[in-house]
Amino acid sequence: MSNLIEQQLEQLKAQLMPHMPAYGAMESIIPDLCLYRTEVTTEITPVIYEPSLCIMLQGEKEVYLSNDRIVYDPLSYLLVPVAVPASGKVTKASAKTPYLALRLTIDLKELADLVIDVGGRVERSKEQVKAISVGRVDEGLLSAIARLLQLLDKPADIPVLYPLLKREILYRLLLGDLGSQLRDFMLLDSQGHRISKVIEVLRKKYNEPLRIKDLAEEVHLSESALFQAFKAVTGMSPLQYQKKLRLNEARRIMLHEGIEAATASYKVGYESPSQFSREYSRLFGAPPKADIERVRLQGY
Repeated sequence: MSNLIEQQLEQLKAQLMPHMPAYGAMESIIPDLCLYRTEVTTEITPVIYEPSLCIMLQGEKEVYLSNDRIVYDPLSYLLVPVAVPASGKVTKASAKTPYLALRLTIDLKELADLVIDVGGRVERSKEQVKAISVGRVDEGLLSAIARLLQLLDKPADIPVLYPLLKREILYRLLLGDLGSQLRDFMLLDSQGHRISKVIEVLRKKYNEPLRIKDLAEEVHLSESALFQAFKAVTGMSPLQYQKKLRLNEARRIMLHEGIEAATASYKVGYESPSQFSREYSRLFGAPPKADIERVRLQGY
């Protein structure tokens, strides 16, 4: 880590702390920017990662995408070009050195427009693209992030400067270590783009019966080719992806809408509440009722 990046990092942490007084996730006054702080390590928690850029400032986290274990530490970033079910846990945090991170939602349409503007400056990926990748923050990206965070203290500047800074951040991501991976999800004839279209369909119709043949026809692939490509990108089959979508959505509506487990199971597409309960327990580590009580007690 260069001295300049070390200095920038310390300045960022000092700048952010007044805006992160509480434990957990905090939506900021900047659109699409969420701040995270915790002073304790956490258990593995299944979540749906939305398309986003996540930057670690202090602490450490492990993210699990199927069988892949991704270690995410200071000045590394997670790049998530498509929505994907994964799990994560904070592995380093204390009262003295709390875990500090931020997440900026990626606007895929804006990214696609920028890929066109950048043109051939970003090469096509020579490696298998992944739904979650980890890279290292360079001085240019960190500088753009620092100027973005300065808007927390200047709310009146947000409407004018935020769109410009967001575009610069996407630009620097495209020119960075993972730019070719990011670009691949935007190219019409690429594997990443085909899988992103399948994911879009699955998210819209998560509570409907899964028809692999229809998905394959949607992206002009054979059923076997779709299965292989989907698993290469996400680490799971389309059926496993749909199941995790359903279970995460059921957890959300039970937690925030007060719906009982049997009703939630039908709403997300299960025909058998007992099967729902078994699969829910395998994913979240406890039956629905016990899990929701635990989450509420922990204040998540």
